[in-house]
Amino acid sequence: MHRASTFPAIPSATVVGVVVALAGCRASDETQPERPIDVLAAWDGTWRGRFVSYDPQGNELSRIKVRQVYRTIDANTQEVTIRDQMPDGKVIEGRGRNVAELEPDGTIRLRCIVEKSDGSRVEHRGRIITGPGGGKQILWWSNEPGRVESFREWVWGSAQQARYSIHGLGQYGDQVLLMAGEYRRE
Repeated sequence: MHRASTFPAIPSATVVGVVVALAGCRASDETQPERPIDVLAAWDGTWRGRFVSYDPQGNELSRIKVRQVYRTIDANTQEVTIRDQMPDGKVIEGRGRNVAELEPDGTIRLRCIVEKSDGSRVEHRGRIITGPGGGKQILWWSNEPGRVESFREWVWGSAQQARYSIHGLGQYGDQVLLMAGEYRRE
């Protein structure tokens, strides 16, 4: 989730890590999770890495150190804490939660709100998609005044070798940014 108050043109990884999602899983799908929150189970744990922003020509604009901790607390809720260290050394922390609800039509509705130490509040929506390699990924988006974002994230590998990747695009005012994040499980 991002913060216009930190630097309007450069989002922090907080926006990316925790979001509001509407997942396209249906009760009739063979991949339907036992508990609604299980669509995010792969993120449970602690992740460290870098989140990088580029201009449309590929010039690096920002490189943020990120630590994210996800923890499922019940069948419908996952807590998250986020620590972003900006290029100037400033630290922005966030606390939030993802809430998953099974809708009558079988879709899973996920909602997340993150409150950050800089006073900002971030929300996103999204859904489960099939990525280029056939695996499940989450597509997140936000469309708010001064900030439009779309990105996908996925966890790949297993156990301590797991990686969490993010690829996206954002428009902040008149500036367009490409975004990429790569995190390792601790």
